[in-house]
Parts: sequence; C-alpha cells; structure tokens
Amino acid sequence: NGPDGTTRKRITVKDVARAAGFAGTVSNAISGKRKVDSETRARIDAAIRDLGYVPNLAARGMRTGRANTIAI
Repeated sequence: NGPDGTTRKRITVKDVARAAGFAGTVSNAISGKRKVDSETRARIDAAIRDLGYVPNLAARGMRTGRANTIAI
C-alpha cells in the first residue's frame, strides 16, 4: 500500500522493460550476469528510478532455488 493508504501495484521487471523499451536486457542489467551497453543501462536505471522498482527477493529465491536467508 502507498503512504496515502491506497493500494499500489507492485512494479515488476516487465514494467521496467516496457518503460525502458527493452525486453530481456532489463533482467541482464539488474542481475549483472551479462554486460549491457552503457546507454541502455542508463535508460534502464532511469526507468527503475522513475517507476520505483524494488526487486522481489522472495520471487527471485523461488526462481533460483536460493532463499539467501539465515535461520536461527
């Protein structure tokens, strides 16, 4: 929910890709697994900033099979 109490849609990588005008490149840029052209990276970073994208670590953990959490 937003600070004003309204329900907000969670911003996804697909939303960032649509805003930046790229498809699979966004995932590569965010993960750092592949080199991305500096101009492309700048457009992706601007879209991330403008949209307020925050990675969903739980979703990433399900995708990779790693939770990156410590249990006590």
